[in-house]
Amino acid sequence: MATKFSTNVKETFTLDYVKEQISVTGSVISGTYPEPGVAGSNIKDATTGMFQSVYDYPHLSQSAQVAFDITYGVRTGGEFAASVVSGTARDTQAKFNIYDQMAALMLGYDQTGSVRVFDVSGNFDSVNASSVMDAPVFINLSRLVTKDELQKGTFELKIDASAWADPQGFSTLTTITDSGSTDVENGLRILKETTSNTNVGILDRYRGIAAIQLSSSVVSSLIDDSTVNFFVSGTAARSWDFEESIHSGTIVELSTALRHRIYNLEINNVTQLNTALYTVTANPSDFNYSSNPSYVDSSGSIRVKKTPAGALDPNSPAYAYVTGIGLYAADGELLAVAKLSKPVKKDASAPLQVGVKLTY
Repeated sequence: MATKFSTNVKETFTLDYVKEQISVTGSVISGTYPEPGVAGSNIKDATTGMFQSVYDYPHLSQSAQVAFDITYGVRTGGEFAASVVSGTARDTQAKFNIYDQMAALMLGYDQTGSVRVFDVSGNFDSVNASSVMDAPVFINLSRLVTKDELQKGTFELKIDASAWADPQGFSTLTTITDSGSTDVENGLRILKETTSNTNVGILDRYRGIAAIQLSSSVVSSLIDDSTVNFFVSGTAARSWDFEESIHSGTIVELSTALRHRIYNLEINNVTQLNTALYTVTANPSDFNYSSNPSYVDSSGSIRVKKTPAGALDPNSPAYAYVTGIGLYAADGELLAVAKLSKPVKKDASAPLQVGVKLTY
């Protein structure tokens, strides 16, 4: 009887990358479906008020999937941290907490144990007044969209930088992208506004998060801080510029303000495929016996060594049919089974070579 395991196994490992282009149009983000709270909306405000989710279909649909979340953060001690505008500040502590949480997630901590700060220059260890991001918006792409990571140079966000309008006219489109940018650290890349080639944010390719400073007098002039209405509050009948919006608007109101400005969002995601090819060789004398109980008759004689008349032919070679290959760990535990499309005859006349391919 042949041995149970074949030691003649060759392993070959390869790594491939599958790329997929994803485009989310502005009509889906703020046009095709109604606003949150209305039946059939594909926008859902978190019950905590901490973020707003954009779905590909009405979010109550069973097939709906989250495309991305939007939230805002404010740096403690930054330009927008103080109560510098009229009105009642809302979600103040939540905005501080979100900034710190996202900074800890994307940037980590410095040598003193302090959370690093978002900076469009890529220097996150100190506060530089000319480049620090004091009130970034965070676009958090879902795992379904991001897959394993984002392909370098493929993030492209087109937004309207003109005054708030409903519906938005998209008369002043500007593009934010990491195309032509460089890596900073750990999958982080600088985001630039293409018209002025100004640094406006940080992209985390591995986590699928974009942190963008839409407006700040010390960073960019995408949306003017004090002359352009960033958001109009219908309930309060107020028109807020960016500075007022950051202070007086809730996180979901700020998310709505950005969402209505998005003309298009495009990325290429990357799926990493690991392939292991195991080439198993059974020697001529191996695996010619079946473990199936019916392989022998009641007298213990091998059935395939009998003549058609039922007489035992001792000179007839034993053979079996291979229907599957088992892959075992070093301790003998079965890890995977590969099934052949059809049984393959195995006898002592020649070795049998079978390839098992695993993709994960």
